[in-house]
Amino acid sequence: MAIAHFSASIISRGDGRSAVLSAAYRHCAKMEFEREARTVDYTRKIGLLHEEFMVPEDAPDWLRQMIADRSVAEASQDFWNKVEAFEKRSDAQLAKDINFSLPLELTPEQNIAFVRDFLATEILSRGMVADWVYHDNPGNPHVHLMMTLRPLTEDGFGAKKVAVLGEDGQPVRTKAGKILYELWAGGTDDFNAVRDAWFVRLNHHLALNGIALRVDGRSYEKQGIALMPTIHLGVGAKAMDRKAQALGERLELERLEIFEARRAENARRIAQYPELVLDLISREKSVFNERDVAKVLHRYVDDAGLFQNLLARVLQSPEILRLQREQVSLATGRREPAKLTTQELIRIEAGMASRAIWLSRRSSHGVSSTVLERSFARHEHLSAEQRAAIERVAGNARIAAIVGRAGAGKTTMMKAAREAWESGGYRVVGGTLAGKAAEGLEKEAGITSRTLSSWELRWRQDRDRLDEKTIFVLDEAGMVSSRQMALFVEAVSKAGAKLVLVGDPDQLQPIEAGAAFRAITERIGYAELGLIYRQREIWMRQASSDLAGGRIGAALAAYDDAGMVRTEWSREEAIASLISDWNRDYDPTRTALILAHRRADVRMLNERARDKLVERGIVGEGFAFRTEDGSRNFAAGDQIVFLKNEGSLGVKNGMLARVVNASAGRIVAAIGEGDDCREVVVEQRFYANVDHGYATTVHKSQGATVDSVKVLASRTLDRHLTYVALTRHRDDAQLYVGLSEYTQRGGILVDHGVAPYEDKPDNRNSYFVTLEASDGRQNTIWGVDLERAMKEAAPEIGDRIGLEHKGSQPVVLPNGQTVERYAWKVVDVRAHVLERLVERLSRDASKETTLDYAGASAYRAALRFAENRGLNLINVARTIVRDRLNWTVGQKQRLANLGSRLVALAGRLGLVSGSARRTPSSQINEIEPMVAGITIFPKSVEQAAENKLAADPTLKAQWEDVSTRFRLVYAQPEAAFSAINVDAMLKDPALAKATVEKIVADPEGFGALKGKTGLLASRTDKQDRETARLNAPALARNLENYMRQRAEAERKHEAEERARRLKVSVDIPALSDHAKQVLERVRDAIDRNDLPAALGFALADRIAKAEIDTFNKAVSERFGERSLLSHAAKDASGSPFEKQAFGMSPGERQKLATAWPMMRAGQQLAAHERTVQALKETEALRQSQRQSQVLK
Repeated sequence: MAIAHFSASIISRGDGRSAVLSAAYRHCAKMEFEREARTVDYTRKIGLLHEEFMVPEDAPDWLRQMIADRSVAEASQDFWNKVEAFEKRSDAQLAKDINFSLPLELTPEQNIAFVRDFLATEILSRGMVADWVYHDNPGNPHVHLMMTLRPLTEDGFGAKKVAVLGEDGQPVRTKAGKILYELWAGGTDDFNAVRDAWFVRLNHHLALNGIALRVDGRSYEKQGIALMPTIHLGVGAKAMDRKAQALGERLELERLEIFEARRAENARRIAQYPELVLDLISREKSVFNERDVAKVLHRYVDDAGLFQNLLARVLQSPEILRLQREQVSLATGRREPAKLTTQELIRIEAGMASRAIWLSRRSSHGVSSTVLERSFARHEHLSAEQRAAIERVAGNARIAAIVGRAGAGKTTMMKAAREAWESGGYRVVGGTLAGKAAEGLEKEAGITSRTLSSWELRWRQDRDRLDEKTIFVLDEAGMVSSRQMALFVEAVSKAGAKLVLVGDPDQLQPIEAGAAFRAITERIGYAELGLIYRQREIWMRQASSDLAGGRIGAALAAYDDAGMVRTEWSREEAIASLISDWNRDYDPTRTALILAHRRADVRMLNERARDKLVERGIVGEGFAFRTEDGSRNFAAGDQIVFLKNEGSLGVKNGMLARVVNASAGRIVAAIGEGDDCREVVVEQRFYANVDHGYATTVHKSQGATVDSVKVLASRTLDRHLTYVALTRHRDDAQLYVGLSEYTQRGGILVDHGVAPYEDKPDNRNSYFVTLEASDGRQNTIWGVDLERAMKEAAPEIGDRIGLEHKGSQPVVLPNGQTVERYAWKVVDVRAHVLERLVERLSRDASKETTLDYAGASAYRAALRFAENRGLNLINVARTIVRDRLNWTVGQKQRLANLGSRLVALAGRLGLVSGSARRTPSSQINEIEPMVAGITIFPKSVEQAAENKLAADPTLKAQWEDVSTRFRLVYAQPEAAFSAINVDAMLKDPALAKATVEKIVADPEGFGALKGKTGLLASRTDKQDRETARLNAPALARNLENYMRQRAEAERKHEAEERARRLKVSVDIPALSDHAKQVLERVRDAIDRNDLPAALGFALADRIAKAEIDTFNKAVSERFGERSLLSHAAKDASGSPFEKQAFGMSPGERQKLATAWPMMRAGQQLAAHERTVQALKETEALRQSQRQSQVLK
């Protein structure tokens, strides 16, 4: 059973709810709501499997006559209308609503029998009506039960409260003589009794049907498991928490405290079952590494010792398999960690690939050439590319794939293919990941379609099974995970059907693990639709092709040349420019979208766009509507987006609409255009997954086509997201960029010149350049070569410039020693940022599969291991190691328990005094620090240094030289690179020296050189060979220089990282109540700008002063002596706070925010003391100099 869930709520008129409307929604029916004289229709809602209206055996005649000869929905309608009419109060409670899950292990018939049994014994026996429905949602079968709150009487309903009867049958009275009443429908104890009974009946029916499963309804605590389920934190709670942190206040919010407590309990669960971490990771990635494991652990575990222990236990799990050892990449020079997977995933993906290859070799579903020609004749507009694609999918193979680029006419091609298949006697059905895409495939290509989840559900119910005359078209296959793709490949294979995959592996990647579409197309081949039709301009079509091919730089250059890359200095200015342009271009007759990657950006853009329309009077202020993401205002003319599939409304996730009419909690929206336009009524009590639709996420936009698009650039975009975002338009697309977001060495020139390095008097002079970012922060860059670069460019103070590393150059020192020195160049900040932007947007976020490593020996060994279910010596060894780790972890608690028992026994024997009978834990009364030091990090020191090395521009430039040399010297550079084994050279200096010497003496020892020699070799081949020989010594020199500089940089970065971790590990001690009071008085004096009084308060109490001095010393050691003195550090919302809170958990951030005012006051006090002391010393010096002059 996936989740055992049993919850109850009250349907109350005071909450804006209605018993009739609730019943109509649950029964998926059309009902008359007599109280408001209107009709509600939910007949289009899907998921209803069974419904019943059950009454107790002694039900009155009026109720039996009411439901006689009526359908279940009609009986429900009449009964709840009678309840509505009886209840007169505006805040009346109408019904109790219970929701509980059903076990997946039972068939629908068995589940219905279970529900009837439970209701008969626990609900009807109490004299209650049971109006229930069985919804069979994919993976979540459940029941909605509505019950009465009043007893049934001969003429209607009785009182909600009834007298409590004693053992003698008489009413129980209070001390004051008043009769004691209770709710007829029962209170908390009654609910718990019913819930417990539900678990009893559930386990009874599981056993009755031979299911070896027992569901425990007790809490984790009662089960002996120290765990608690996490809770959902709504937007309101999160907003309140953010506001409190910004003000540096402690927020006493129950849900936040529960959330933190349950997070801690989940850490205990992981400690008990470490393999849970693998379940979390393998849902997102087929291939992962040790860092991914550490990141997941870091979400839940704060204790450094436990973290390391759990990490070791997870990595030693027999479920983990290694696909590839740690190695250095030839392309980037970065050290790539070992690639890992799980037994389950490698079996799933290997089985999927094997079945796909088997299907590709079977011939059974071909369409004759005559039928194809007739189809082509009906669609004369088809291009040669589209015709070739149709011929491929209509071929004999039982699986075929089409890679269709964005806007290349995939749907047009599929429509013609569908007609050909149907003419050949086949049934064509389609499936997609998203409901909106399924609707588009059915509407535009004529292929009857459902979501993949819907297909899975129907097959479990033994409905709509595939057969040998079925063609199954899986659209947007690039977004389907390996697990889901494997299921559909298997279903098609067993049914004798044909599978057609259509998608683009370079658009949005699967949310879950794997890149199944890419893996299958690499093995069975594909037809490609590469000619773009969506964009009207030829150059835009070429740019779309560049985006599809990963040539982001060429595409952005084209848009920039056309003036469509809009740059502003700050991100805020870029957003303002986007909204201003959108407002100027707004035309309700044309379709337009604003796209952003992050949901927070989308919400902000929606608010600003709508504000502009309200200012212009195009839409009104509107009426409040409570959505799942908070309250929104909607008015006639608003563009909205639906965020969840809902069959009763006929809406899909991501579908756009325009509001026709609005009132509080209710909107009427028009969906579609022209003859396809229809109106839907949306009420917040039944459907709240709606939002403004002027802006949306890039994910929601895949598959959409609009006239105009405006895209907000962010650092989170990659090449797949960029490809989707800049290919949604027909006419125009603009990209808006905040320059300061993409550069750390760019800004307004504030100052430059010569000064002691890092402004430390003991350091030698160096050249500096100080630049100011858009938020006012200043960044100083140091470098000897900066002087030359600044003289060449001759910028003026106030200019916006960028500084770029241009590698390094050899410099001969006065002592004759040659060293490498950074070379700098001053560039236009816009050009500098666009270059960085291209790098950022070109990042490849393609998901990996275990099949990507199929050629490696480690993969073959891992697959054999998984297929044998791990029954070999490695599994035995890993199990032994894991068990030892588990045993070690358990000893600490066992020893503590044993100690407690021994102390208690000694006390009973009279061997120890009463005071010594306490447990060791009770004797220790540790005072928690005000702000605990950070002692646990998601990455090791070496890993953190490795990341800095990968970002080092000088090393990056040097590695490009190394990579280029490999390609000039060797015919197969990857193989030669592997043979040279740079990774081993970096670890062993002696091996590195020997390898470099061998490259010079015998380069062919590592692989065949590029080019050829001999009589049959061409002139080009001979030139290539000569170039290879000349470049071999240069390759050796490049490698030697790279490794020397890398070793120096590695030592530097590791030392800096260790120093940083030492600083952040310092605890800020807690202050005594008395010291807090003194510091509060100091704060008040500082706020009054009365610093002498502040110092007086502190000096008046020496004990408190000593405590505050210790406190200030810890703050200075951790955060810096003057870090909290700036105006930006005034409260816990500025950049200084964000800098110090970076990487902290929510709980740690809250503690830092609470301590922030105290720490700032302490530093202000210490700064004033230093000033006073300096003035005293200056005055003393002046007095001594005056006396010296008098003596002379």
